[in-house]
Amino acid sequence: MFRNLVWISVLAALVACNPTRVVKPLENGEKRVSAAFGGPGIIFSGAAIPLPLTSVNYSHGLDSGLTLSAGLHTTALMFSNLQTDISLGIKMVEAKSKRYGLTANPGLNLMYSLRGGEFRAYPQVEGIGWWQYGEKSHLFYGGVGTWVELMREKAHGEVQDHELMPYVTLGHQFAGEKWIWQVEAKYLGFTYSNDNVVVDYMGPFNTGTTGVYVGLSRRLTK
Repeated sequence: MFRNLVWISVLAALVACNPTRVVKPLENGEKRVSAAFGGPGIIFSGAAIPLPLTSVNYSHGLDSGLTLSAGLHTTALMFSNLQTDISLGIKMVEAKSKRYGLTANPGLNLMYSLRGGEFRAYPQVEGIGWWQYGEKSHLFYGGVGTWVELMREKAHGEVQDHELMPYVTLGHQFAGEKWIWQVEAKYLGFTYSNDNVVVDYMGPFNTGTTGVYVGLSRRLTK
């Protein structure tokens, strides 16, 4: 049980364990499946490495301005922890040329220990600005977001003082006819100091940590 509690706490502290799910909302009826690899950076045995977190995801365009996305975190499952996320990609602004836009991504992250029965839920809000270019509609994007901590107390009854777990994002999607590659960098938990923490995070200014992610998506329709 202790290991599960620690693992859940680490996942929560690392904030975003996957790249942005929805950059630009899908067209009505469009469907995609995707897989992602990567994670926040830590110093391990003297070397800077991103955590090898993996996840799979399914996205469905409910209409041209609304996309439903759901994911399963496969690395967490290997440690007997069920972690899922569900979110909506909402078109907030789009230029007439359809080359620029802003997407809002409200979501919910759920974590459950299959061994110990512990459960955590983290609401998430995110805003992504994107620029589409080229004949194949590649996307360059960036944005900000945060997870929200609902627990009022930490372990041992300590007062919870990290209600928000913010991050900034910068990434690119390389689009093909059916396949889409995604590369993304995040700066996670930048408002929190790395002093007196168990994990040696790879963060500039001794705050938060940087994260690197790669993803591959397949269009199932359209």
